Amino acid sequence: MNTLETNQHKFVNGKMLFTLAGLFVFTFQAQAQKLEKSAPAGTGIYEAVISAKDGHIYVTSAGSRTNPGGALYKINPKDLAIVDSILLKENPPFGIGINNKTHIAYTSNTRTNSVSAVDLQTGKLIATISNGAKESHTREVLVDEGNNLIYVSDVGDPSNIWVIDGKTNKFSHQIDNLGKTATGMTFLKGIDKIYLTVIGENAIYVVNTKTKAVEKKFPSGGEAPVNITTDGKNLIVANQKSGTVTVLSEDGALLKSIPTGNGAIGIAYDPIKKRIYSANRQTGTTSVIDAQSYEVLQELPTGSLPNHVKIDPNTGTAYVINKAKGGRPVEGQPVVVDKNGDTISKIN
Repeated sequence: MNTLETNQHKFVNGKMLFTLAGLFVFTFQAQAQKLEKSAPAGTGIYEAVISAKDGHIYVTSAGSRTNPGGALYKINPKDLAIVDSILLKENPPFGIGINNKTHIAYTSNTRTNSVSAVDLQTGKLIATISNGAKESHTREVLVDEGNNLIYVSDVGDPSNIWVIDGKTNKFSHQIDNLGKTATGMTFLKGIDKIYLTVIGENAIYVVNTKTKAVEKKFPSGGEAPVNITTDGKNLIVANQKSGTVTVLSEDGALLKSIPTGNGAIGIAYDPIKKRIYSANRQTGTTSVIDAQSYEVLQELPTGSLPNHVKIDPNTGTAYVINKAKGGRPVEGQPVVVDKNGDTISKIN
């Protein structure tokens, strides 16, 4: 038992025990996060952004086999109620990024090999963007707000990154030869380099946005690195196959490997509480990790298939997007509804 005593209280395994005349009178768990609420968020939901202008959460909804279509759902962050929707049926959205300066969201439309630009203030689709290739597979979206450039990963073979000019909302160019199955992206200490997860090589590529070339590559420290974020100093990677979160220096040194639930896929960093959140699709949990000690503090059940995590930068509140369990409908059988899927969960 790990115990630290002071004159007034005692810490035992992370719990604070207050004493009076030698007797323990009550306990509480210090700085624990809890699942505050879960609510429906659409059909075939995938990712989300939080608008700095209106404070709402925008969730991508790609529909399903039994309920085709697509939309962006506008969700109140306090009670998780759906307050509005923007229909995108012709190009159902999956991934999403936002330029908070222009209040335009960009969605990756995997089924139609395109990207949509949506004005969140008016609720209007303002552009549908293609790279002109016969085949593509758009995935994640990363926005350089200052230069109004939008980067979209394309998991084609070999992978590439689309570059979209946010002033015209047109395809500008692409960065090619980025390995086998490139997905997640983040900036670190500036916008001149993109750190890119490459699943098929268990690697991180460092892509120079000015020279449009790969500067270096290094191991992710786990199997099937799928998404990546940063704490401002180091890289934080969700490795889906190994079920780990790895912490790497900007030069690729492995600083820590943290076991999480199976299928680690969504990853986010909260600078307010100094927490890392890992959405673990196979175990239906979201790991809460201390970003300083790298200790797993909690495993919170959030939904059927936790897929994505977003942090409110003003409050540190975490929102988890939970996909629904799928399956082809069987003729003559009732449709099975996954009540724990297609939900958004609030961790406070």
